Amino acid sequence: MLQKRFCKHCKVPITGRSHKLFCSGNCRERSSEKKQNSFASREKNNRNMRLFDSASRMARIYFQLPPFERLGLMRELIIIAREGDGKMRSILSNTYLMDDENDYGNPFSGKRGKSYQGLARECEAYCQYFWKASARDVVCNIATEPYDGVIR
Repeated sequence: MLQKRFCKHCKVPITGRSHKLFCSGNCRERSSEKKQNSFASREKNNRNMRLFDSASRMARIYFQLPPFERLGLMRELIIIAREGDGKMRSILSNTYLMDDENDYGNPFSGKRGKSYQGLARECEAYCQYFWKASARDVVCNIATEPYDGVIR
């Protein structure tokens, strides 16, 4: 029994040769067209590079503070993001900035840079520890405020 085959692009049934993948030459050409994403779009790429540069500058300020002052700064940055600052939300919860495989947002290079994470990874660790939630949930006001012991 022959199985019905469908075009990889437009999903219509295909007739003819058994190794045919597309219903027509047009569908074959359309399926191979380059998809538009941040790596193909010059505008989106420039916007991302500006965001990564801002994240790197903020991380440099953050890591130059003494460790006991960093918690206060992170708390302030999260408050700014939760109040609606879109750029701060992007810096603290961007998936590329949280990725261990790249150095986006890490102002330090070489062996020294490996011990420092980017600001987004620090925010993720902070949110997991204090809020028991992801950084994205915290900065987008999805996670509820953690109990701080103060009765209001």
